[in-house]
Amino acid sequence: MIVLRLQGGLGNQMFQYAFARVLAKNNNVVKLDNSFFDDKEKKLGYTPRKFELEIFSNDYKRATQKEIISFGKLSVLNHFKKKIGLNYPKKYIENFSKYNPSLLTLKQDVHLQGYFQSYKYFVGHEDFVRRLFTFNTDRLSDSNKQILKRIKETNSISIHIRRGDYVEDKVTNTHHGSCSLDYYLEAINLLESRYDNLSLFFFSDDMDWVKKTFDDIKQQKFFVNNNLDNSWVDMFLMSTCKHNIIANSSFSWWGAWLNDIPSKTVIAPLKWNQNKDFNVSNLLPNKWIRL
Repeated sequence: MIVLRLQGGLGNQMFQYAFARVLAKNNNVVKLDNSFFDDKEKKLGYTPRKFELEIFSNDYKRATQKEIISFGKLSVLNHFKKKIGLNYPKKYIENFSKYNPSLLTLKQDVHLQGYFQSYKYFVGHEDFVRRLFTFNTDRLSDSNKQILKRIKETNSISIHIRRGDYVEDKVTNTHHGSCSLDYYLEAINLLESRYDNLSLFFFSDDMDWVKKTFDDIKQQKFFVNNNLDNSWVDMFLMSTCKHNIIANSSFSWWGAWLNDIPSKTVIAPLKWNQNKDFNVSNLLPNKWIRL
């Protein structure tokens, strides 16, 4: 049994669940520990989150409190198994998103806690992971269906600009920071040098700022903002664009990764967060351009 302690927003939850399901291919079952989203577990200064994976049609199993507690205190039998070198239920807490290939060989019962933000965990399992995260397009509004039509008919570029808590929340800003205007302008110029007749589709949680800031850009522009319970629509629409410019955000990372167009160009920020030890090469596929 794999018990996965989910945390963070939709993009983070997708990384965690995908990793657990890949690991569970070794004849195991995944159960979810959603205690992070309980009111008593919410930490002061962090953006409030909730379980968001229900937008995908997977069979989610919730771990019981007894099952979660069992990993915190080993029974006499499991202490004995540990002593003689046999498999025993283990609690694994990730060391700040550092890729650890040995995790994929785990076969014992384990309680996982971490973000597991590396595309390398999915190598060889890409189709499996994409099937996990199949969007239900029947739920699209008429306006979003029109946007999807424009995306498919044009040389579409998705541009995700994450502001919100990245700018306004001191704790989040200190950890993540936000991508500069120069980054976006350089990325747009690079794609403009490679492709003709670009249509720019902006996705953001601060569309007023985006419209004002990019007003002078001459290419055809569209502004898309599905928020709250419909935020997943932005990720889906980003995944259908011909090319992607992403923010330092797991949300737009998935929008680009789920884009299955072989000829796509993805541009990502070289500086992902404020932690100097974070290895961006574990997160960003080699084919993605880093600026």
